Amino acid sequence: MGDDYIDNLTEDEKLAFLSIFCILVRADGYIESEEVDFLKMMARRYKIDDSVVVNIIKESEYVNLDTVAQRVIGRSHALELIKELCFVANVDESLNDNEVNTILNIAQKLNIEGEKVVMINRWVLDNLALDKTGMIILEKNNA
Repeated sequence: MGDDYIDNLTEDEKLAFLSIFCILVRADGYIESEEVDFLKMMARRYKIDDSVVVNIIKESEYVNLDTVAQRVIGRSHALELIKELCFVANVDESLNDNEVNTILNIAQKLNIEGEKVVMINRWVLDNLALDKTGMIILEKNNA
């Protein structure tokens, strides 16, 4: 999914995005090692040092969503965040109730309508399906 929005994020927004990603991956009550690897990969996309993301992960249990959400500037950035959250939640092909509720709660804090979240999630699912189909057509899928 496109990364061009990243260049328009402030450093504080990038850190807020990572904090919110932590909230999502912690929705089931803990963060697994694969999720830590994912968060580090996201930090690299945002050009944030691994040590910073480790601190964000450690502190994520105590993050105040209202405070972090206020650090996301503008609707377009909030929509990109929701897109990324939907992608993260769907990438393992099992969107659970905790993840849905967490994304909807985050969207509410960002003043993004529930209907918009549903549309974004549908778009993300369509893109994931197209990518999977492309991998099969190009015989890059070993499964």
